[in-house]
Formats: sequence, structure tokens, C-alpha cells
Amino acid sequence: MIEYSFPGDLLDRIKTRWQQIPDEQFALPEDTILRRLLETCYHASFRTSEQRLVQCVVAYVSPGDVPQEALLLTDPVQMTDSELVRLSPITQHRQTVIGCYQVDEWLGIWGFFEHGQAWVQHSAGDPPAVPMQPGDYPPDCLMITIEGPGALTVSQGRTGLVRLRNGRVIFPQVNLLQTTGNPLGDFFFQLVNRFLTRDQYQEFAGNADETEGQFSLQNIYTTSILAILERIRLKRHGGSVVIAPVSFDQPLAHITYTVFEHAGLFGEIVDYKRLVNRLCDLNSNSESPAEHESSQAELALRRASQQLIRGISQISLLAAVDGAVLLDDLLRIQGFGVRFPVLLPPGSRIVDALSGRKYLCDQWGLRHQSVFSFCHKCEQAIGLIVSQDDEVKAVKAEQGQLYFWDGILN
Repeated sequence: MIEYSFPGDLLDRIKTRWQQIPDEQFALPEDTILRRLLETCYHASFRTSEQRLVQCVVAYVSPGDVPQEALLLTDPVQMTDSELVRLSPITQHRQTVIGCYQVDEWLGIWGFFEHGQAWVQHSAGDPPAVPMQPGDYPPDCLMITIEGPGALTVSQGRTGLVRLRNGRVIFPQVNLLQTTGNPLGDFFFQLVNRFLTRDQYQEFAGNADETEGQFSLQNIYTTSILAILERIRLKRHGGSVVIAPVSFDQPLAHITYTVFEHAGLFGEIVDYKRLVNRLCDLNSNSESPAEHESSQAELALRRASQQLIRGISQISLLAAVDGAVLLDDLLRIQGFGVRFPVLLPPGSRIVDALSGRKYLCDQWGLRHQSVFSFCHKCEQAIGLIVSQDDEVKAVKAEQGQLYFWDGILN
């Protein structure tokens, strides 16, 4: 029998994971207030405003503990699900936050505040146009993000604590695309290392940091892929992306729309990386760089970031067409509207890599089965599937066995 979780089931999990910090201004509220916050956000998530879904971020924080640019209401309004529905259209998901705090025995919405633009880009998976500064990060207060009907994410500032989705409690997991020791991370680690052996990328080859760290090639490459998936998820139409570093037999893929000599994202990733390095070198120089030189470096980085984001957006939009988007290792578009014939033998099973449980492949729809089939026939490829219910899976075959990793954007 399936047991479903509700907001009240999150209290102990939040308190267990809450990190005590020296500054008491960001302490957790008492249980009754915490429960009321969760339940109010949960009920608001099922409502609509002129057929728009409610999506917003609510922060439990005093107005005196947020940036001075906060927009304060003259009189706080009582926080109810109706007020969240009414106010959510004026907020920007991830950027504008609804601030609330305890007023006597009730919760009051006191106004709004915003994160720095660099944090907005970072949290969306986009390459920041400028390096992150301490002021860009959200305060370490309790924050509840309403993502969609019945879907809440609870965090302590930038640190995710727990998520409620489809009646299930989900805990944050390591980024499997950016950690080795698992087939997904190893796939991208080896891919980036192959690039570093090429003459045009020799400048990065001797630097061990290129496979780890926020601005490593490994990180920028995989973050760009995650940003593509996040954009597909936000569109709510589903889609799939397959990355195949090697050529394969033509019968494995029927490409509806081929693309002529797409330049690919990797060149833009390298340009962005070079400009990040240049700006970091200027800022770390013992002698202060000339203001003109520093401004030019920041402007060049901003343009490179925008160019990379445009490429990310372009690929994500192609996923709206029935069929997959097919990319090579340089993230060049080989085609879209790609159909992979379902060639799996009857009774084929796929393994949940995290739990070890096996499932029949035919219990999923054709979008999943076609990607399963291709990855089974081409073990050098990796498949990424976004369902219409916002679930995101990665698929890869190892030694003849199909594996999937669920919730890779959690």
C-alpha cells in the first residue's frame, strides 16, 4: 500500500537538517508557525490565478534582516493561501521573494526582496555573467519554494533541505553529473579529459582544477546540460536529449530535421572559461588592474555568458518537437525530432541505479522506451528524459545492462 506524505511530515526532517549558525536572526520558527507556513504554501500550490500556476518563493525573515532595497508594505497583510495566489504573479520565480514574519499570533507578509542577478543565473543553471559575490547569495533563513501543484522545496538560504513532490519526501542528492565514481560522472569526466588532449585546449591540460570546482570545464559543461533540462522542465511539455560522442548505425535513429554544421556549445563554453580565467587573474593580481582593463574583462564575460545562454535556450526549445534532440560530444545539434525505433527484446528490464530495483521497460511510454532502446544499443551514449510531470531521468547502459537515475535536477 502506497503511503503519501504531507506538509506536516516535513517538520522533523527540516529540523534534523537545519544547520545551526551563530547568527540567531535566522533561527527556525516554532513548530506551530512552521507547520502553518508549510500548509499555507501547500494549499496555495493547488490553486491558480487566471489559469496561471502559482509559483513563488516565501521567506520567513524579519524585514530588518534583508537588503535595504526591499519593497516594504505600509501595513503587513495576513499570510493566507489566497494572498499567495494574489501576489505570486508579481514575483519572478527564483529572483523576487515574498517576505513574511510572525506578527503576534499570526503570520504577516511584510513585502518583497530580490536576490542578486548572479544568484538568479546560478540557481537556474545558467553561467553567471559575473563571478558570485557574498551579497548575491540569499540570506540563511527558511525559504519555501512553490514549484507547482503539491510540489514544495524547503531550503535554508542556498542550501536545500527537503522537497515534497507527488506525495513523496525527496532529499537533496549530490550532482551525479559532476562527481566521479558513478557511470554518469565518469562519462562526463572522461569526455572532458579527451578534450584536454587536443591541441586547441592545451592551455587547460596541465590544470587539475579543470575537472572540479565551480568554474572548471567539467562544471560549466555539465551545468549547461542541466540548464537545458531545467528549461525543458519549465515548459511542461516534456522532451528528451541524447548525447552520443561517437558515430552509430543509421538505422538506430531516424532524424526528422537535420541541422547544417551547428557550431555547438563547447566552443562557447571554452570562450566563457577563458574569460573567467582572465577576470580571476586580473582580480588576483597583487597590483590593482587598470579600471579600463577590468571593465573590459567584465563586459567580455557578460557577453560570453549571454551567448552561451542563447545556445542553451535554443537546444531546449527544439525539445518541444516530437522526438529527441541529438547532440554530439561538442554539444553540436545533429538533428531534432529524432525517433529511435523501439528494438528492446520483450521483457527487457532497466535498473534504478540508486536503489538497485529492476523495472520492465515497457511500463513507460514511447518517449522513454525509445531512449532506453538507443542507449541499450549504443553504450557510449547517454539519454536525458524530461517527463511532462517534471521528473527528469538520465539513462545509460553498462556492460549490456540498462540503468536509470531519477530526479537528477533535485
